[in-house]
Amino acid sequence: MFLTFLSCDLDSKIELDGTWIITEMTYNGENVYPKTLNQKVRIVYSGYENSESIIFKISDSTITLPGFESDQIKMKFTSDQQKLEIYLNDSNSESESKLTSKIFSGIYDLTYSNGENKLKLNSDKTYINMISQKEIISQAVDKVFDGI
Repeated sequence: MFLTFLSCDLDSKIELDGTWIITEMTYNGENVYPKTLNQKVRIVYSGYENSESIIFKISDSTITLPGFESDQIKMKFTSDQQKLEIYLNDSNSESESKLTSKIFSGIYDLTYSNGENKLKLNSDKTYINMISQKEIISQAVDKVFDGI
């Protein structure tokens, strides 16, 4: 029984590192969605054509966030398996970047669905629902091979 508990815990480990596609987002109870300006390279996924993404980089604890009528910004974060904190970034001087920083900064509860590779972040002001880029690619590949 103890080994079963350990294996379940290992299966539900959250793998934040990588790109997450935002599927839904609210701020202070209102639906919002970022619109990043001047994106250099953008991969478009079927069903997620206008989607923005969040990129977690575990090696240096940085998170790249989409902008709200601004460029992407990088911020610092810390996390464990239940909480994630995104730190307010005051170094960005543009008011749009300050808005982005204000919307995303905070302490979030993490909810992870391992089978679907979905991640939900919920703070006192911001809710973000995301799906892993790896999952979207896996689904696309499965569709191709289902037709063969």
